Amino acid sequence: MGIPITMELRWSKVRATVLAMLLLCPPLVRATVLDPPSVRCVAVGAGGAATVTWTIPADPTAEFLRYEVYRANALAGPYTLVAPVGVYAQTSYTDATAGANTGARYYYLTTVSTSGAPNTSLPSDTLASMFIQVTQSVPLGSSVVDWNLPSTPPPATATTETDIRMEHPAGMWAQVGSVANAVHHWQQVVSICQDSLNFQVQLQDSSGCSSVSSITGAMFQDITPPSIPVVVNVSVDTASNLSTITWNPSPEPDTQGYIIVQNTPGGNVILDTLYGRLDTTFTWLLSAAGAGPESFTIAAIDTCYKGTPPSPNTSATNAPHTTVFVSTAYDRCAGTILITRTNYGGWPVGHYELYGRMDNSGPWGYLATLDPATTDFLQTNAAPGHNYCFFVKAVGSFGQTSLSNVACRTTTYPPVPQWNYLRTATVAGSSAVLITDSLDLGGYTRRLVLQRTSNGGPWEEVAAMPGPAVPVVTFTDDAATTADHSYNYRVLVEDSCGNTVATSNLGTSILLTATPDPGGNNTLRWNGYVQWAGTVMGYAVYRSVADGPFQMIGNTPPNQWFFVDNVEDLYRSPGKFCYYVQAVEAANPAGINASSESNTACAVQQEEVWVPNAFIEGGYNSTFKPVLAFADVARYEFTIFNRWGQQIWTTNNPDLPWDGRVDGSLVPQGVYAWYCSVRNGAGKTVEKKGTVTFLPGK
Repeated sequence: MGIPITMELRWSKVRATVLAMLLLCPPLVRATVLDPPSVRCVAVGAGGAATVTWTIPADPTAEFLRYEVYRANALAGPYTLVAPVGVYAQTSYTDATAGANTGARYYYLTTVSTSGAPNTSLPSDTLASMFIQVTQSVPLGSSVVDWNLPSTPPPATATTETDIRMEHPAGMWAQVGSVANAVHHWQQVVSICQDSLNFQVQLQDSSGCSSVSSITGAMFQDITPPSIPVVVNVSVDTASNLSTITWNPSPEPDTQGYIIVQNTPGGNVILDTLYGRLDTTFTWLLSAAGAGPESFTIAAIDTCYKGTPPSPNTSATNAPHTTVFVSTAYDRCAGTILITRTNYGGWPVGHYELYGRMDNSGPWGYLATLDPATTDFLQTNAAPGHNYCFFVKAVGSFGQTSLSNVACRTTTYPPVPQWNYLRTATVAGSSAVLITDSLDLGGYTRRLVLQRTSNGGPWEEVAAMPGPAVPVVTFTDDAATTADHSYNYRVLVEDSCGNTVATSNLGTSILLTATPDPGGNNTLRWNGYVQWAGTVMGYAVYRSVADGPFQMIGNTPPNQWFFVDNVEDLYRSPGKFCYYVQAVEAANPAGINASSESNTACAVQQEEVWVPNAFIEGGYNSTFKPVLAFADVARYEFTIFNRWGQQIWTTNNPDLPWDGRVDGSLVPQGVYAWYCSVRNGAGKTVEKKGTVTFLPGK
């Protein structure tokens, strides 16, 4: 805005002088004084000529003589008569020598009547021609136009605005702006690359005339870039996952195009230049918005080139706008998909909206609204074997929107085993049971778990192994007490998430007991094997005598779980008899018949030591020794003592009897003590003592 120029009314001073003269010199004759014209416009023309336009005063008695036009180079004067105008109806006069192209010229008019003096009206209001001055702004880039006002305040009959006109190219005038009629300053950014520009201002009056300024110009160059483009949004096309930038056009008509800039961690990268002021959308065909957030900004260029090499005026850029990036994480075990987003950058976000769909079918469905502080959303009940896709819409505080990339996740789940078969459980020692298991390699097994129970108790885990790559595996239960318990076993198959997807059949360890009975019998009892895919063909009974090798001694049918072994004929053995039974499978559907062996159970027959109480030299019982049954003679001792307790004879040979001699001579008739020591089948030393009567023969 300019500073109004204060102007005093020249005619008011003149009017005071005239009134004083009339009071000092009374008229000798009647005088008629008409009103002055109303000066409305001063228009500067070619060569500095000034055309003054007025409206005529009333003359009801037809006493008009002339108008007198006065001019001065300053508001305060001095004013000189330029010309009389003798035509009452004339409303304008052109002052050809005004020089109004070199400065402002000030005019007023009077009306002279035909009556006697004083016959000159008071002066009209003073009106100035408008002298225009054109300069360049500091710093350069704008044209600055200043002028003087026709009067202060502007004439009441003038329009409210002053028009600014510019000539470019030569001979082509156009209005380029307007200001309030009390303002005498105007400035505009130059959009002409380099040329001479002429300016003129004009103020219209309600009478129809116009005050027109002088014409002044200067050589101007456009060094001002276009306005910084305002990015509307950066959004991702959900069909292509390509980033698209949209911005408002720069308002300058000479805007030639836009430079698209990507902001990267390594610096700014120019992607492309888009030509056309109204072309305000760009899709980056090499976008990787599906791999991470992308940031962009825009600079505007105009048509004016300068410098070496020449380059257009280029605006700065605003802060970059950044896309929302959506990623997913699938937990197949929990059946959930975690959707995570980044923040939109560029304008304040009021909230985010999450959308999704399954298997790329049907419209996108609304899932949730997230506040700006919430970056995660958990999608539950994600079923295996589907493709889930998601995107987020950022909604600005003022209704702006931006779409994220589309993030998809296929909910794969490894195939699970369909079966598991426990082939057999067999005792492998006093504290170990071997379990052989077959598994389905057509599915993914994370872990095999061996469980056992005994006597109807709860199942407990006793061993586990990672999912093997072979179809048959063996577990060892090395915490079993096979002589005391029979165990049921099963194998659980866990899938990749630890869920039990298959449970085997049962396998049973066989618990065998062996009981020695009077009369030389050992009675065996056991539990039957259960849940083979085939059938139990029968049970084979194996026996070991005195820790010797096992030999099969008999069979039982599948439903007979006991066996009686008569060992009377083995009385010469130490009396220890050990057994195991073997269950044998038949008709397995896979053709792989299994077997299961019991624990080893031992029965020890009661040792027997029979000793005579007398023998006769030369008689039927001519020698003396113990008769043994089920005794271990490995440490056999048989000793004879005389009546004084002296050892007179001894042997470790169970087959050597005492014949009543000591050192080849018969002992006297009498009673002798004896001592016999053997071990029974359980390894316990058995001692016997007694007396025997020796009778010599005839």
